Amino acid sequence: MIVACTINKRIVVTIDDKNNNVFRLERHSSKDNSYLVYCGEEHGFCAVDEENDILPVAVKADFLDNFNLEDDVLYSYRYCAFEDEKPVFEDCQYSNWVKKCADSAIGYTFGNYIVPNGKWGNVVTPDDMRYTYLWGTDFKATNGQSYTDEQIQYFIDSALATIERELDITIKKRKIRCNASERGLEKSKDYDIDESVYSFRYSRIARYGFIKTRQKPIIRLHKLELLSRFIGARDLTKTTIIDKQKGILKFLERPPKPSETSRGVSSAISMYGSETLGANLFYAIDYDAGFETSNDIPDDLREIIAKQAAVSLLNVIGDGLMSGFSSSSLSMDGLSESFSSTQSATSAYFGARIAQYKDDIKDYINDNKYKFKNRAIGAL
Repeated sequence: MIVACTINKRIVVTIDDKNNNVFRLERHSSKDNSYLVYCGEEHGFCAVDEENDILPVAVKADFLDNFNLEDDVLYSYRYCAFEDEKPVFEDCQYSNWVKKCADSAIGYTFGNYIVPNGKWGNVVTPDDMRYTYLWGTDFKATNGQSYTDEQIQYFIDSALATIERELDITIKKRKIRCNASERGLEKSKDYDIDESVYSFRYSRIARYGFIKTRQKPIIRLHKLELLSRFIGARDLTKTTIIDKQKGILKFLERPPKPSETSRGVSSAISMYGSETLGANLFYAIDYDAGFETSNDIPDDLREIIAKQAAVSLLNVIGDGLMSGFSSSSLSMDGLSESFSSTQSATSAYFGARIAQYKDDIKDYINDNKYKFKNRAIGAL
């Protein structure tokens, strides 16, 4: 793990390492398309030039970067073992983006957020919450304790999960694999969600010719197989049309018929009838669901997630700013002063803003829930 932060207009890069190893460190800026390598105090970050003796120099876990940093440029870092002849950089070895000036806010509402290489990104940033959706709100309690970015990020992640559930969609990209643990796949690296097989119903497939995935929208389909004890596995990936937004896989190639004799289907179910065909056929599906990165989320959906996070934050921060306080009065020698807040035993300090945000969230979900999911229809 690698993290970058700004201290006194310098960037401190911290690598999570307890073994006192040395690393090859590279830096990427928002105005360049390539990574530059750290080549010592004399050269700083630059391109390697072996002919002129400009070579990578090893760094340790904590590194202070003060080499030609510009005020309005974002920087990101990556590292690998220094002894590698051909450096290999994995997904988890890219840092966040950071500016030279710590007082410069970074976020979508400021137009300067960039998704780190190899990462999914943040749907909104803590700075978006502090300076846009909670503009004018003090994040410091009466006892002097400040609310940290890590605490804000927790509520952002929670709000993301809440909106996913309310709209019945997947927003953050997830790799979904069928029977992943049985196949020996590694969680978080090879897959995020381990799904079981999909049941087969011949009457539904014969009439409609599609199957609806459990997660949507679909980013890409990796594998769709028809599992059968009659004919083994049958790959349908290339003959399937994908409705990505609705999470629907439409078949161009239909499954075996109960009456089919060439593949042994008829003889296999002859003792029990065609009704048992579905008990012997299943679909195994490997796919990715959600949005490719946080940049791909529609702006209106991003705003609703931010407002959902703001509601949770306002409930906590409001109580910290003015805990258990409703009104007070002071009088002395004919002079009097009184103060009354909106807070009470049943009303939050920021009750008006919370109510407005909740109304916005409710209206958006009611207006858009069928945009992302299918309408449920039943019949008796």
